[in-house]
Amino acid sequence: MGRPFLGIPGSNDRGFGVKIPMVSPRCQTTSMMKIVSATVLYVIAGVVSGAPSASPVLSAASDTARFSWEIPQGGLGSGVNFYTVSPAGVAVFVVTAAGASVVFGNYTGRLEYQGNIAARNVTFTLHNIQISDAGTYTCGDGAPGTVIQNCGQKLVVLGKPTTPGQPSATTPVYNQKVTLTCSSTSTTVPADHGLTLAYTWQRDNTNITVTSPGSPYTFTVSSRDSHSYRCRARESQGLESEWSQGYNMDPWYGPYQISLTPSTSSYTVTEHQALPSVTCSALCRPGCSYRWLHNGTVFSSGATLSLGQADRSKTGSYRCQPSNVHGSGDSVRVSVDVQYPATVSMFTADSLSGSVTVNESDPVTLRCQVDSSPRSVIRILNGTKELTKADNSLTAEYRLESADCRQRGNYSCTATNNIGASGSQGLEMLVKCSPRLDGPVAQQLKYASRLGGNMNVSVSVLAYPLPTFTWSRSTSTRQDLTESSSPVSDILVTARLHLTNLQKQDFGDYSLTANNVEGGSVAYTVSIVSEGPPQTPTQFRDLDNATTSSVWLSWLPGFNGGHPQMFVLDHHQFGTRTWTVYKTYADTGKMMVVEVTGLTRGDIYIFRLHAKNDYVDSNRYVFVETRTAGDPPNQQNLETPCSCTWVIAGSTVGTLLLTLLIGGIVLMVLYRKVYKPKLGHILKETALRKSTRNPESVDMDNREYSSLDQINLEESEKQQYSQLKMYENTKADAAADKSTFEGMAETPPVTYESIRASPYQNTGELSEGPDNGNK
Repeated sequence: MGRPFLGIPGSNDRGFGVKIPMVSPRCQTTSMMKIVSATVLYVIAGVVSGAPSASPVLSAASDTARFSWEIPQGGLGSGVNFYTVSPAGVAVFVVTAAGASVVFGNYTGRLEYQGNIAARNVTFTLHNIQISDAGTYTCGDGAPGTVIQNCGQKLVVLGKPTTPGQPSATTPVYNQKVTLTCSSTSTTVPADHGLTLAYTWQRDNTNITVTSPGSPYTFTVSSRDSHSYRCRARESQGLESEWSQGYNMDPWYGPYQISLTPSTSSYTVTEHQALPSVTCSALCRPGCSYRWLHNGTVFSSGATLSLGQADRSKTGSYRCQPSNVHGSGDSVRVSVDVQYPATVSMFTADSLSGSVTVNESDPVTLRCQVDSSPRSVIRILNGTKELTKADNSLTAEYRLESADCRQRGNYSCTATNNIGASGSQGLEMLVKCSPRLDGPVAQQLKYASRLGGNMNVSVSVLAYPLPTFTWSRSTSTRQDLTESSSPVSDILVTARLHLTNLQKQDFGDYSLTANNVEGGSVAYTVSIVSEGPPQTPTQFRDLDNATTSSVWLSWLPGFNGGHPQMFVLDHHQFGTRTWTVYKTYADTGKMMVVEVTGLTRGDIYIFRLHAKNDYVDSNRYVFVETRTAGDPPNQQNLETPCSCTWVIAGSTVGTLLLTLLIGGIVLMVLYRKVYKPKLGHILKETALRKSTRNPESVDMDNREYSSLDQINLEESEKQQYSQLKMYENTKADAAADKSTFEGMAETPPVTYESIRASPYQNTGELSEGPDNGNK
């Protein structure tokens, strides 16, 4: 059953249960035939459940709406009137069974019917839509209180949504999500219109494309800058609201654009100079707090770094660190280099400082550590002698692989960096060592003097701690052997013995015993001999560093026989027989090294050496053969002139061959009759020279010959020969056993009878005493 219709006052009841105003047939016809120009609105899909049978009609107020629906099959009986009722329950119009239509109330003049009841079509146009027109229009079949089900249509009168309030948001944070909310209210009627609101957003009056048009609007804050956001609402198939008031969004963010004033990032100052203050700033929202870090450790709080007067503790790296609830940041680093003079903070020997005692032959490590800025040049010294040097460093080290007694002393480490005075620290190193002679043994243990003379014997001994001495002799002597000594240094002491009015029984060997706690007792034999010739030098050799015009030679002096000695150096070119005195050298008491200059390029030379003092020459020579660098001068080639005949050339060659043949026969005869008997002992003695680099001494006979060239071979001489060596003038060193001597027609060079070496090995006055000469 449908709802009852209300009667309309002043109308006639036509038997349909509603009140219908009286209208003349002429008026009805005119009304139904009137053609009204109307605006047809878009009708959205969807049917309101219940009475409506068609989709709602959407229209704005004051516009025209067109209604159209179908009367359900069987919904309208035959021969009855059809009527339409407003949402307020008032009859809008009636269509009689004859097809005439009558409009009622305030719809009069606004409604035009265009339907066809016979075709069950209800169509009409309503002009000047009013808000009160909104709602569902239904229909009946003419029976009192009878409503046709699913017959009718809803009119939705569109209204402009209310202007949204200012958008609201959660706290915006840079690089985080934020949500903006926009709110508006629909004014469309009826309330069950079924339309929804969508929202449009703008940032700084520029539309924003959003993936979801609804509210709220969520997005990631991608800028630290402030922006204004606003929104408006739009009803689906409806009207838009006005733009909302703008919302100024100021994002929060952690510090960025960190800067320093002044912007200098490096300061180099000398200690005690003033350092500038540095102020840090950063962009932050909310504002930042500040602190300064020094080498990674908090140094101070606040935006300003105040270092004041520079000291070495302020050297390092500084950085500003602003922070707020949304993060922290770091400024560029500020480097401060406070320069100051070098100081030696530690100097040790085997990790000990001060006075350090070590054992001889032990390794010892000297280590120096320096504090300075900039780094220093470090030197480790033994006295004034530099042992090692380290540039641009804070440490230096020197290692003694095997400590020696003589390395006892004061060591120091110095450091300088050109900032102020240099720094230094020292230590004393004591090396415990057993007694031993200091200096050449031969010169200390052999002394020469004349009969009746006096003798002061001095023997220098090296030891630590210093030793005690005892003089003794295996045979009796009238001499006072009371020991006396005098320290020379902390490790060197001289043992002394004074002998007076020397007699024959006083000459001979004396024993010196030295004793300290490190090495026990050590005994030395000191010989007192009469004055004589100097000892033959030893270790005469070529040093193998020849140039094209010079060679280097060396030898070790022997005992001087009691008087100052000199060394005479002779030489001759290989292939010649003339000895030339090159130079005389004074004894230095140590290994002699000399350069012989003015020689010929690429030639072979033989050198001989002997010693002499004011008493006599040494009793033998020592020899060495050497060669200058490079090739010898080119020999002039013998060329036959082109104009010479072959006959002349043949004669010349024949003459030369004949001469050589005769010379060979002469040599053969001389060899068999003269030389062969004298060579029986040749291979039993040492060679004149064993190689081109090692020397061999040759004894001089009692005739004291000064040159090989002054000696002629005579059968009457009863000399012993050690070995006959021949030489030839070649470009390369020839083997000793294959050399020949140039000019075999002359008397060949000889060696001399061996004479026993002299025992005299120290300086003394020249005099004649017992055993003066060779013992």
